[in-house]
Amino acid sequence: MLSANELRKIAARSGARDIGNVEIDVILTFLLQLFAEKGIMDHVAFKGGTMLRKMVFGPRGRLSTDLDFTRHSDIPIDDLMLMMLEALGQPYHGLSFRFDKDKDWYLTDDGCAANPVCFHDDNPKGVKIKLQVSTREEPVLPVMPVDQIKQDYFAQLPFVPAAIPSLAFEEAVAEKIRAASQRSKIRDLHDLSEIAGRPLNQELVRALAVVKLWNSGGDGLEYERFADRVKGSADYDIADLTSLLRRDQKPDLKGMIARVIEGYRFLGNLTDAERLLAGDGARKNRSAAKDLVDILRKGG
Repeated sequence: MLSANELRKIAARSGARDIGNVEIDVILTFLLQLFAEKGIMDHVAFKGGTMLRKMVFGPRGRLSTDLDFTRHSDIPIDDLMLMMLEALGQPYHGLSFRFDKDKDWYLTDDGCAANPVCFHDDNPKGVKIKLQVSTREEPVLPVMPVDQIKQDYFAQLPFVPAAIPSLAFEEAVAEKIRAASQRSKIRDLHDLSEIAGRPLNQELVRALAVVKLWNSGGDGLEYERFADRVKGSADYDIADLTSLLRRDQKPDLKGMIARVIEGYRFLGNLTDAERLLAGDGARKNRSAAKDLVDILRKGG
């Protein structure tokens, strides 16, 4: 693990708000490498905010403090948990792990989660990191290894960061749209705002978002409902987002809302097949859902 002095220098060079943010980012890099070396990444796809930072946005992206995965093999969830427990059972390049198997590792409604404390010589108290594996749905698009965007501290690591099997970019965006349709969380708003300025296969993202929301049950994809949720600024925690950004970055709430509302208008252009699923809150049209997924897997 990098020393506190090295972390302070990285924080100064990168413009991070504090050394703690740098420490978390480095720890997440170590964990990804450990899981890759232990074969855990053969069974899961990297996703979520940390995936976007490390594979899409790079070091100017907001900090994310956890690791989210989706299972994409037929390994039983208990066996996957055991693999992760064994991987964290011994120190890894100076980083050690502390957890209570009965309290810090648990099954969830759609997978498993863990909260190990990661510590090292310069921080014996450690940092708690949340790990979560979802079994709710299989990835729709192929899971492919993606190189991590280089950060200046990579040269100081005791390993070359591995390419990590990850959700396809369009599928990751669709999951962000699902999240933003179901809750008003400023991290989702920020991520979607950043993505809005990038080239995007709008038809593919929209179809995937329809499938993702159908899988969740309840309200399907509807642009007006999505936009109303995005406008819910009273629920946004500006301080939370600010703590995850660099010192030279300040949240522009009105600007983010405007970019997302305008940038995702294509979500309203549903095809007949998408409209059928979007209106199927009871999830009765399973054959139609399977047909749409098959089309997406065949390339549209």
